[in-house]
Amino acid sequence: MDIIKDRPSGNHNAAFIAMERHDGCREGGKGYPCRAIRTNKFLYILNHEPGRWPAGNPNREFCARYIPFGEVDSSPTKTLLMDNKDESGFKRYYDLAFAKRPSEELYLIDKDPEQVVNLSNQPEYKAIQKKLSKQLREKLIQTKDPRALGLPAPWDYYPYYGLKRNKKWKVAPKP
Repeated sequence: MDIIKDRPSGNHNAAFIAMERHDGCREGGKGYPCRAIRTNKFLYILNHEPGRWPAGNPNREFCARYIPFGEVDSSPTKTLLMDNKDESGFKRYYDLAFAKRPSEELYLIDKDPEQVVNLSNQPEYKAIQKKLSKQLREKLIQTKDPRALGLPAPWDYYPYYGLKRNKKWKVAPKP
């Protein structure tokens, strides 16, 4: 509670981040679960379901709001990228915005502040990746994160209260 009361404790070497579902834009209401640790030098991301679309399904039939890539609000930039995804000047940006991601990502903050160069498969960063992965996993176990404990994730079945233009879309029932 020291940080909330504005009394620095001195124990802030890393920030831990978790994300589940932002919008209803995947079949059955599933989210894009990821966990991350951010230090002053690195950002390490663990994507629990790399087979899912991080920006939402490209097929609007799987989105509650009936728009493709529903995690990204409609805008001129989104339209430009989607309309030109196969053009050489746009493909890289389209992929950065919408493509599926690997199970692990690692970014060197000072050299890559936009966090677009994934170093997770680079041999020279394997040791730091292993260290950050271990640190993240320990925190997730300490905080009893169901995904880290191998338990069912309740968030995949939470009700959805957002805008629903696609009347066929629904959250899957708990198994």
